[in-house]
Amino acid sequence: MLCYNPKTTEELDNWVFSEVRFDPLALGKCEAIMSLGNGYMGLRSATEESYIGEKRNLFVNGTFNKFDEFEVSELPNAADLTKLDIRIDGKPLSLEIGTVTVYERRLNLRDAELVRCFVWEHAGKKIGFVFRRFVSLDHLHQIGMRVEIRLLAGGANLSISSGIDGQVTNSGSQHFHEGEKRIYDKTYLVLIQTTTESKIDFVLGAVHELKVNGRRTEVTPKMDIDRRRVGVTYSLDLAEGDTLVFEKLATVYTSRDKEFPEGTTLETIRQTALKTLKEMRFTGYDELFRRHRAAWSAVWERYNFEIKSESRFDLLALRFAIYHLVAMTPAHDHRMGIGAKGLSGEGYKGHSFWDTEIFILPFYIYSNPEIARSLLEYRYLGLEGARAKARDNGYAGAMYPWEAAWPSDGEVTPVWGAVDVVTGEQTKIWSGFIEQHITSDIAYAVWHYYQATGDRDFMNRCGFEMIFDTATFWASRLEWNEAKQRYEINDVVGPDEYKEHVDNNAFTNYMAHFNIELAKQYYYMLQEEDTELFQRLNAKLNLEQAISEWEAKAAHLYLPQPNREGIIPQDDTYLLKQQIDLTPYKRQARVGSIFDDYNLDQVGEMQVSKQADVLMLFFLLEDRFQPEVKKANYDYYEEKTLHDSSLSMSTHCILANDLGDCTLAYELFRRAAEIDLGPYMHSSDAGVHSASLGGVWECVVMGFAGVRMLGGELHVNPRLPKEWEELSFPLYWQGRRLEIVLNHSKLHIRTEKPGEMELLVHGQRIRFNQELQYRYQTY
Repeated sequence: MLCYNPKTTEELDNWVFSEVRFDPLALGKCEAIMSLGNGYMGLRSATEESYIGEKRNLFVNGTFNKFDEFEVSELPNAADLTKLDIRIDGKPLSLEIGTVTVYERRLNLRDAELVRCFVWEHAGKKIGFVFRRFVSLDHLHQIGMRVEIRLLAGGANLSISSGIDGQVTNSGSQHFHEGEKRIYDKTYLVLIQTTTESKIDFVLGAVHELKVNGRRTEVTPKMDIDRRRVGVTYSLDLAEGDTLVFEKLATVYTSRDKEFPEGTTLETIRQTALKTLKEMRFTGYDELFRRHRAAWSAVWERYNFEIKSESRFDLLALRFAIYHLVAMTPAHDHRMGIGAKGLSGEGYKGHSFWDTEIFILPFYIYSNPEIARSLLEYRYLGLEGARAKARDNGYAGAMYPWEAAWPSDGEVTPVWGAVDVVTGEQTKIWSGFIEQHITSDIAYAVWHYYQATGDRDFMNRCGFEMIFDTATFWASRLEWNEAKQRYEINDVVGPDEYKEHVDNNAFTNYMAHFNIELAKQYYYMLQEEDTELFQRLNAKLNLEQAISEWEAKAAHLYLPQPNREGIIPQDDTYLLKQQIDLTPYKRQARVGSIFDDYNLDQVGEMQVSKQADVLMLFFLLEDRFQPEVKKANYDYYEEKTLHDSSLSMSTHCILANDLGDCTLAYELFRRAAEIDLGPYMHSSDAGVHSASLGGVWECVVMGFAGVRMLGGELHVNPRLPKEWEELSFPLYWQGRRLEIVLNHSKLHIRTEKPGEMELLVHGQRIRFNQELQYRYQTY
């Protein structure tokens, strides 16, 4: 059971949420949503003592490995550093036996600290436990753990076994060779493992410190080195009233780390890890945590959001989203992307999807453009893999993989998925073959970033090449329909993945058209403004030949138009399919409940959508459609959309708000926020939902605050929920940081950088220098 804003000090109000009752049958929820990370690594928050059904995950970003030739690359589950075998008079601590009172496990978002405390009574003993844990944002390779054990009634012999446990897998797939185990000076534990296929070395270290009643205690441990494991056991006798503080400090390094250039020896990495361990032991847990807390303080100063709402949950939900976005984003290394589950679980194998470009990147574009650029550079590094995929499929240019891992890995989408409920056969996953809109989604993201930041250096180095080569792919992908005298895009999967092998998915066609038109625009711009760059790209991409194909085909690409009722067909056959009563599935306790009754082929023949599809166009290309068309399509498709994807509700929230349905918009915002932070205790078992977390930010800033980039200009069209009194947030635009505060009738913008600025508020063009006070009426 989760509790939001439990009894905390005033300074932590809206910063903390708690698990207030231990449930051994619902371990995954808190393991995932309370996970810790710093972008370099992510640590799932399994309890120190072990339980059946737990998932102990430690992922290091970018360290992909393929278990064997028949499986795809995934982030390997590194050796576990968190498990402690705590025994009282020889009996293991377990919350499934004895009596547990005063239980709470909480994540403090402000300090990125996990705390678990309880009183445990068993066999005449009464003992208080407080566990603390952090993954350092100050030093990306450091983890800190502390356990405080106080004997409240009765003395006892207490033993704690701790170490580095490589006897872990990715749900059975073992990604590491046996490796080397050492204990240096009877103090410093080191485990070295190498991935089986990618040959990445992992060097993990740990050191321990014990204090009894505030004094450092020297206890000679029993050392234990076994297969894939190195550990120590400390044993001591405590009297009633004694308090033991057990600290464990750990380091994680890999040969893929940016600080180790190619050719760095394993011995160098080992010595680096040992040096860090010794420095950590000298520095101590308290100071290491203080530095970590200061680093997070700087994060919250940069992402300084405030919501005055009738519900405390709203601000907490936004902070929860931002916390996880920071924890999962590899801001330190542009060779890495963001996984669909971040670094909080094994779901989707750590792969990157269109989630990043469409749902997460806007947060960074408008809050931290340097990180947005890094994430786009990751896609630039993936161009060769995209070109290889295009060649393998008989196309030209760059065809981005649906799922991406290490940039050079290319397409890593698994081929087979869940079992068909009707046939009993394994279902083929078609996304890696025919869900192709990701290519134009990435081009769109490059354009969006450039329009909002003006970063011409990135465009010259990366962006223009990405847009040109993706346009070349689309030009080669188009199919001529002689009977209708038009180009079409057939046999695809659109955003609505419940419709496979469809022709002329509206989203795919419109976005491909956008991609080609953008390439045309930049072709002529570079030809006129930067002939040296144009000639370099022309030599590499044969642009002079490409432009003729772009020109010839873009003009004849079929773009589905509204019918008599104003409805844009999602694809050639969607509007002809059967309609059923979707009421049982619209308010489901878990996603995908329709598959309890139908298989995918049957659902494919119904007017039912997994997530926003046509409606995504009204968000991404909103100035291309008239308001009455948006309204007609929203009314038609919203009732047919089950929101079985975490990507969906934020888009529907924003459109509902645009169309004046503020009650539904706020409801959808809350439902999007509750995908992870809500009451469903198994919704996050495989990890948090990265896209939904980015979508929560989009609901607030692009929805309720109405921030949009249209035609290269900044628009602000506020329409706050009636439940909110005021909203304030930072926004970066063209190299300037803006501080925005708005309520139901007033907009205040301040920037420290001098110089005239222009934006549109509800369509009214406004110019100001460093401060704007503007009154408006919500329409």
